[in-house]
Amino acid sequence: MSPEEEEEERIKRAAQRAGYHLVKAASEVLAAISAVLEELRGPDGDDPESRVVHIDVE
Repeated sequence: MSPEEEEEERIKRAAQRAGYHLVKAASEVLAAISAVLEELRGPDGDDPESRVVHIDVE
């Protein structure tokens, strides 16, 4: 493999790892937002119009 090809492979692996960590971080942020919304929905939480929507990230 030429030095240019090796460098391209290193960049590709680094980008894949960065993408994984970004998706993982976004998932954590969405879970935190969901938890906050559940806490803030108040005493009328049984009202279907003010129902909290859970966000699942795969």
